[in-house]
Amino acid sequence: MLKTCGSNLQGPSGTFTSQNFPIQYDSNSQCVWIITASNLNKVKAKISFDTSLSIMPHFCRQVIQINFEEFDLELGYDTLTIGDGGEVGDPKTILQVLTGSFVPDLIVSMTHQMWLHLQSDESVGSIGFKINYKEIDKESCGDPGTPLYGMREGDGFSNGDVLRFECQFGFELIGEKTISCQNNNQWSANIPICICEYCQCYCTLQTD
Repeated sequence: MLKTCGSNLQGPSGTFTSQNFPIQYDSNSQCVWIITASNLNKVKAKISFDTSLSIMPHFCRQVIQINFEEFDLELGYDTLTIGDGGEVGDPKTILQVLTGSFVPDLIVSMTHQMWLHLQSDESVGSIGFKINYKEIDKESCGDPGTPLYGMREGDGFSNGDVLRFECQFGFELIGEKTISCQNNNQWSANIPICICEYCQCYCTLQTD
């Protein structure tokens, strides 16, 4: 029998997990979550300098950012599909389809809603996932963070902004040195990682 689960989520931030997490989720399940921003028209102060000083309200619609703490689905058989808006399953709104055990990077919606659909097959599953979500300003990709043992140049996360990365002395950068915030609210690449060059050499010498 097909099992259904999921819920509607609303609020400036929160956390949710897959069914039974961190124990194996059920097989043959269809779980749907819809996240809706609670504050669609957040007011910001906008200062206008002309003949007189005035403060005008600037309305900024919020979008949804999700960040994965844990992720482990049966590779190739169980999937988590993430889409923009509130029309679950609409192929035109799909942002990503995820499977396997690689922890995804940030995902940001284009509108004030985001939907997630977990589908598992008849066989045994994995532990599932744990997700943090929050509202951020429209036309933003969110803060992707800084690599461990790395440094970041740039502090803007809006469409068109660019971040540059480098590693501390003795570490090698793996991945893209530069990423940009695209108009679809997604970073052009995941942030890189910093690998200890000395550790790699030491391990090679030990195994020779």
